[in-house]
Amino acid sequence: MNKWIEKNFNKIIALFLIMQPILDMLTGVCINTFHWSITIGIVIRILFLILICFTVLFVFKKKNLWYPYILMGIYFILYIIGNIIYKDTSLLVEIQNLIRAFYFPILFITLYIVKDKVRISNMTFLTMVLLYIVLIFIPTIIGIGYKSYQITKAGTLGFFNSANEISGIISIITPLLFIVFYRSKKIIPMLIFTFMYLVVILMVGTKTPLLALMITAGISVLYLWNHLRKLHQSKYIFISLGVVLVLCMAMLVIIPKTNFYKNIKTHLNYLGLNHVTEVFQDKELVDHFIFSSRFKFMKHKAILYRDSSIYEKLFGIGYINDEKLTKQIEMDYFDIYYSHGVIGFLLYFILILIPLFKILENRNRKGYENGMRLVAFFLIAFLSFFTGHIITAPAVSYIAILVLMSLEKREKKDLLFTAYSFEIGGIEKALVNLLDNIDYEKNHVTVILEKKEGEFLERVNPNVNVRELKVSENKDVLVRKIINFTRKLVFKIFEYDNYDFSCCYATYSYSGNKLALTASFNNALYIHSNYGFIYPEKEEFKYFFDTRNVYEFSKLIFVSKEARKSFTDIYPELKEKCMVMNNFIDIEEIQTLSNEKNEMKKTPGKTLFVFVGRLEDASKKVTRAMNLVKEIKNTELWIVGDGPDRRMYEEYVEKNHLQKEIKFVGKKLNPYPFMKKADYVILTSDYEGFPVTYLEAIALGKNIITTVPTSDDEIDMKDYAFIISKDEKEMVKQVEKIVKEQSTCKPCDLRKVQEARREKLELIFQE
Repeated sequence: MNKWIEKNFNKIIALFLIMQPILDMLTGVCINTFHWSITIGIVIRILFLILICFTVLFVFKKKNLWYPYILMGIYFILYIIGNIIYKDTSLLVEIQNLIRAFYFPILFITLYIVKDKVRISNMTFLTMVLLYIVLIFIPTIIGIGYKSYQITKAGTLGFFNSANEISGIISIITPLLFIVFYRSKKIIPMLIFTFMYLVVILMVGTKTPLLALMITAGISVLYLWNHLRKLHQSKYIFISLGVVLVLCMAMLVIIPKTNFYKNIKTHLNYLGLNHVTEVFQDKELVDHFIFSSRFKFMKHKAILYRDSSIYEKLFGIGYINDEKLTKQIEMDYFDIYYSHGVIGFLLYFILILIPLFKILENRNRKGYENGMRLVAFFLIAFLSFFTGHIITAPAVSYIAILVLMSLEKREKKDLLFTAYSFEIGGIEKALVNLLDNIDYEKNHVTVILEKKEGEFLERVNPNVNVRELKVSENKDVLVRKIINFTRKLVFKIFEYDNYDFSCCYATYSYSGNKLALTASFNNALYIHSNYGFIYPEKEEFKYFFDTRNVYEFSKLIFVSKEARKSFTDIYPELKEKCMVMNNFIDIEEIQTLSNEKNEMKKTPGKTLFVFVGRLEDASKKVTRAMNLVKEIKNTELWIVGDGPDRRMYEEYVEKNHLQKEIKFVGKKLNPYPFMKKADYVILTSDYEGFPVTYLEAIALGKNIITTVPTSDDEIDMKDYAFIISKDEKEMVKQVEKIVKEQSTCKPCDLRKVQEARREKLELIFQE
């Protein structure tokens, strides 16, 4: 159980975030329908708090948390003792309010200490807010649900209870919504969401969400104008200014028809005023109209505090005075001070400010997204002071904690690679080698497979988190589509733009393609072959890559210059996105494994060719290598690998009586002992990207004969291999000459080459 919790900790945090609207709806029903003082929402939130504290203490073993827990425990005991001594009151109510108030610092310091295990997607926040909005929008449209205010003022709140808490949630999430809108290319869904959002914030009747929207939109516009100014795009500054003016005029037309405006009119009539400007003639009117008499309530609570004992001044006057619940100020900082005294106030904010200062010190400092997260932080601090119900309400404080934690720059980058499986194959082996060349001091790595299986699975670096996201193969088309859609939707909700880099490593994997595009905007499609040979017709070529969403990827990585050229000839407009970076190999491991004993022996006096690869004649053309052995005396061929055309090759051998000269080794996890015995490693393919076999042969100091001249930024195989013709007659002459002269290839410093690739790879991760 502990291992499951540890593995799924971030999912638990994210899932509980999405549950917030459901919990608040249950709270609304409990209070308004059943008139319960203790609600299901607060019970579940307390149980969640206990689970998180237990997990961090005993599963993640963060024992240093005991110190703040003990300090708070001592304070809680002293607070309760004060209530017993100085009040004849309900301890249950006091304890409930104590937990509500300290929910924020307890959970904040607990989650912060395991901050690297908490990473919440903006789409998770969006999903949560969407649920709140839908659960207010629909009841508002059909005329059911609860009112925001019990008397006088107008406002609809769906099935929720506290207008202030729901307004606070929508307000502090508003900047994160702007980030999602900024990223999203789905115009219609965003317009629908925006319409519902505007209806809700204007019909709830409170001022806070509209204020948050104005602040966020204003800062966004200033950011846009500054960005356009730097680009010398003054024309677009004037266009955007026009758009802003049109939107402002539209709001002036719409607002008078909303509950927000009705409440302003009601409030002015109550105060006997004709115009808003008259409010500012008297400070008491300002307090009543702008601050809903919060300063009046503060004055009352200050008197209670002044008349209390020294003990209560130190540890708080609590929430019940004169045997009735005291009206809260609804300004969180002051409510905490008076209710919990000097010591409670200092303890509360010391516990908050320590992680908060670290977050702000280590935050990302550039870009619109980071700017919006800073706006969210400002709204949390600002609204806690002026409207309350932010850090003293568990429903809002949990969300505020996750928003604050999103500000901090991660100690490690989160990287995602998608592939089909880890069966034996060139792409799979290349991925295993790439994972071994990542710096795990700087990066967390996840690999998502369509099938979590294959011989290479146990060779994957132990630092890598390997997950499976199956593609349904249900025979019923409708059922299959529903299952696959649901899985992709869940992935999008929890993982949207949640990684610093994502890569679809198996070019052909459509599922992996979509996951990589969802997981990060710093994404790449790895292209391992020269698809100009696979799809010689332009229409076929374009169809394959268009269905692989090449326009949406920020980078297209090719293993060879030739593969890149084939692509850019068809897609010249994507040239800037294209780069070349070949595969990695583990040089030391290859050399060590090559010493493993095997029973096969090279025939004395004969030149040994070794082919390693998939037995598929459409591309590999192994019959050419077989023909060389048939035509050139004193040669033999070992074929290491398997594939759909193996039987065809075996028949060729039988037909030409080459059983003594040609041996089928089969699929081998370790092909290197066979390669080590070779005089020449041979590939007679029609096309290749940049085969890993080339690099493995170089690592073993083997001579290479190949029909495919390929290159990347570090290696041109024309310098390190014998390039022969694809014409079989010419091929025989060329190879015969190479064998006769016992020619050898030029050596290559692979370690230096791979170091250059590692540096290039790290730069990609950092973008």
